Amino acid sequence: MLLRFRSFMIAFSIVLALAPFSGIAAAALLASTLGCEINDAAMEPCTAHGIDFGPLLTDLLLTASLGQIAFLILTAVLVVWTVIEVFALLARTWQRDRGAVVKR
Repeated sequence: MLLRFRSFMIAFSIVLALAPFSGIAAAALLASTLGCEINDAAMEPCTAHGIDFGPLLTDLLLTASLGQIAFLILTAVLVVWTVIEVFALLARTWQRDRGAVVKR
């Protein structure tokens, strides 16, 4: 049960941290489909089917900054989690070895 929870939390954290990058992929796919250019410095007009997709493309492209922050937070959490897991493993090993010595 605990291993399943750990696996779920790691997978959920990775998906959560990488989700903003899907906005960049969606913006690139939409822009190439509509034949528009993406400019991260200014909003480019992109009209298709009577709808201006420029603001949507700009908003999707700006999720990259959120992705950078989320990726750094995920890295920090995974490093802290790894340290805690290593200490827990060392404590279990030390306790098991100490129990084997006492039983003799």
